[in-house]
Amino acid sequence: MSIRSAPEFVSAVRLTYEEAIGILFHDARFDGRAPRLKDPESRLERMRAVLAALDNPQDCFRTVHVTGTKGKGSTSAYTESILRHLGYRTGLFTSPHLHTFRERMRVDGQLISQEKCAELIQRALPYLEATPDLTVFGRITVIAFLFFAEAGVDWAVVEVGIGGRLDSTNVVLPEVCGITHISKDHMHILGESLEEIAGEKGGIIKHKTPVFSAPQKQGAEEVLRQVADDMEAPLSEVQVYRRAALPLVGGHQQINAGIAYEMVRELHRAGLVRWDDQHVDNGLVQTRWPCRIEWLPQPASGGIPLVVDCAHNRDSLEILLSTLAATHAGRPFTFVFGVNSDKDIAPMLTLAMAASPRIVLVQSRHPKALPVPDLRAAVGSLPADEGQSVVAAPSMKAAIEIAQEITPSGGYIVGTGSVFVAAEVRESWNELHPGLFAADDWIHEANTDPPLAPLPPAYGTI
Repeated sequence: MSIRSAPEFVSAVRLTYEEAIGILFHDARFDGRAPRLKDPESRLERMRAVLAALDNPQDCFRTVHVTGTKGKGSTSAYTESILRHLGYRTGLFTSPHLHTFRERMRVDGQLISQEKCAELIQRALPYLEATPDLTVFGRITVIAFLFFAEAGVDWAVVEVGIGGRLDSTNVVLPEVCGITHISKDHMHILGESLEEIAGEKGGIIKHKTPVFSAPQKQGAEEVLRQVADDMEAPLSEVQVYRRAALPLVGGHQQINAGIAYEMVRELHRAGLVRWDDQHVDNGLVQTRWPCRIEWLPQPASGGIPLVVDCAHNRDSLEILLSTLAATHAGRPFTFVFGVNSDKDIAPMLTLAMAASPRIVLVQSRHPKALPVPDLRAAVGSLPADEGQSVVAAPSMKAAIEIAQEITPSGGYIVGTGSVFVAAEVRESWNELHPGLFAADDWIHEANTDPPLAPLPPAYGTI
């Protein structure tokens, strides 16, 4: 039975959370190679049509819009935390998630509940049905905006999914925009050159809306400045934030925090938010954003330390390695390494093999993950130094155990290569050492979502 042919089904039968998520993702593509649309600009028109039918929930709150290649999630989390500590009711929309889909939309730092998520998906279904070819991410964006509007948030911090210009989030009219470090990623969608990618990222810039950017490479900076000039939008390059010790490690995080700080300060200058130095600093210091050069808690018995990071391209892997070199100079480490099938693998592997002679290859359970045999073949095609040890692991837990065995005394383990590898390493660590993570850590929501499987026939398609 198709929901389109029987819309009364939506109101007659209450969907469970598992059913609702299954409907939302029923036609998701995980190869990362979806073809460009013949008329890509129509994507935003479809989004606007759905939102208009739902009384434009995105107009019920003020918005901060954030894009970039590396650091946009951290910057969004910093910004939301500042606004919340200043006393505002906040929404935060990010992607992808680590342990549960519910992380993607939060109000005042709290994940959306399973019940509310299912309720909102069910409410939106007839409108999603009426608008063909809306992307999965577009549907999720609609649900987030409905959640924020119903929750009565004052401010929503919205992270772009991919790019910016044609991203489903680019229907908002923000009060301020942030652009983090831009590098080459998703080239099959955004373009092969840094300049093309910067043009897509700069597409979030609105007429006369202030923009704060991380320092960029020359080509990207020139493109952003041209877009800002065309939109008569003031563009400022931020400096590092040094007022207080940040919870996220690395000089790049001081830049991300600087973007968040300057965006909120601009909102204050515009008379849109109050300001208190202590509350702003507390917001930054108390930001919660796992898997960003995160050292996992150690058991009382000690053992080999483990750090996880969401590095997913060469540029972000370079940042991770330079940060570790600065904080743990001279200490040996072993990679637990896996990648997504849509990534440019060779540059990452070349860098990883040069950084450590020990690599444990692994495949996360996400549908995008590159199988270990393919990853092993990619390693075999690259020149290797004598003494290089590359081991394949059958599971994430086994990968950690193998890495512990081969890491020299005084060394540590680095779990990275994709968001999904970092998250699953975190989950496996929790299984190996239960009770180490805080009671409110998202780790305890792991495996509470349904698997992304085909939609049950009874629910048809949207």
